[in-house]
Amino acid sequence: MPRCPVCRTKYVVGKVDNCSLCGWNLQPYSLVVGLVPEVMLKEQTRLEWAQALWASVKFYREQIQQFQLKLKDTEQTTVQLRSELEQVKQTRDQFQTNLLYQSERVNQELIHLRSELEKVKEAQNHLEAEVPIETVLLVESQQEEKEEKIVDIQPEVIPALTINKQTLTIYIVNVDAWGNQIDCYQNKVSYFQEKLENLDLDLELVELPSGEFWMGSQTTEQGREIHEEPQHLVKIEPFYMSRFPITQSQWRVIANLPTINRSLNPDPSNVKGDNQPVEQVSWYDAVEFCERLAHATKRNYRLPSEAEWEYACRAGTSTPFHFGETITSKLANYDGNYTYNLEAPGEYCQRAVRVDNYKIANAFGLADMHGNVWEWCYDPWHDNYHGAKSDGSVWSEGGSQNRRLLRGGAWYCLPSLCRSAQRHWDEANHGGSGISFRVVFSV
Repeated sequence: MPRCPVCRTKYVVGKVDNCSLCGWNLQPYSLVVGLVPEVMLKEQTRLEWAQALWASVKFYREQIQQFQLKLKDTEQTTVQLRSELEQVKQTRDQFQTNLLYQSERVNQELIHLRSELEKVKEAQNHLEAEVPIETVLLVESQQEEKEEKIVDIQPEVIPALTINKQTLTIYIVNVDAWGNQIDCYQNKVSYFQEKLENLDLDLELVELPSGEFWMGSQTTEQGREIHEEPQHLVKIEPFYMSRFPITQSQWRVIANLPTINRSLNPDPSNVKGDNQPVEQVSWYDAVEFCERLAHATKRNYRLPSEAEWEYACRAGTSTPFHFGETITSKLANYDGNYTYNLEAPGEYCQRAVRVDNYKIANAFGLADMHGNVWEWCYDPWHDNYHGAKSDGSVWSEGGSQNRRLLRGGAWYCLPSLCRSAQRHWDEANHGGSGISFRVVFSV
């Protein structure tokens, strides 16, 4: 049985005109054509060209088949690795859930023991009241003859430090969609300085009034994401918030105070500087900082709820930024190579800058709410606002307990990630180079 001169595929003479594999014309030359040398030379050249082309096609087909086999093996390996990664995540989540459960049990046992101790003290006081004074004097007299009398000195109850309010003059700027300044004015806000005796702590806290606002983004807002909905009305009680993210000098002071639940690295930040925001601190680190500060001042210092943070950032505005319809690199620290609205590209610092670098605040007197560093909130992560609270408190029920809220954007972020409504999360035990926090306490 003859074969195709190009691809060597067998065929039956007279039954096919063209090769079924490569398509070469298999019809024999006529007698006249076969007697013309020039025609035969051209046909021989065309045949050699076709044979070379078919060899290349065959080679590349084999290469493609090999690549397809490797791709199939890679896909199987990827599926296996993803399965193993999911198992690791499930194990980690189970471990953290068990840890939270055990922590809650320990807290409950501690509360129970304290309650029992109070009962013992009450019973002891009741018993002492029933014993005749003569008996008490006699026992004390005998005890003094045998050993030195032990005096029980009760610790002094230290009240919370007083708040000495002061007035602060701030500068507020509004811009249009092109980033052009359309308004700049002064405002006066009430604040106080938290100071600790014999410690170099100078922490400015601004008083925020009660109010209500629409939390989340409008459906027409550029850059909005699905987890910023539905928009809902939230009422906020008055509270105090630090004017800036916690600085490295403030962090060192509190990090050197006695440990409450976990140790703190006094110098965790990547970019050093006393007035630089502290960074590379986890959610657990920030909570420990608040607890130490609360213990030292007798005030209920804590991380803000997510609702409190957005209320504080907006300061009465409903635009994407408290500056207005857009943001510029002259107002905040972010990746200025990218734009949000109609403004021109700006500067990209490629690192965090010191707090109050731009000397501009919102109407509440808070600075650096957009960009520079992400800021921890207390709430666990929820995928959206369905079922969210309307009283401004921490939404602790449900959600991902090992994932905690971040707000505000950072120096490496696109401008859309620095909006007032933008929500983000990170693992509670992770502290990145652009993650910091502010402190608040309720009035």
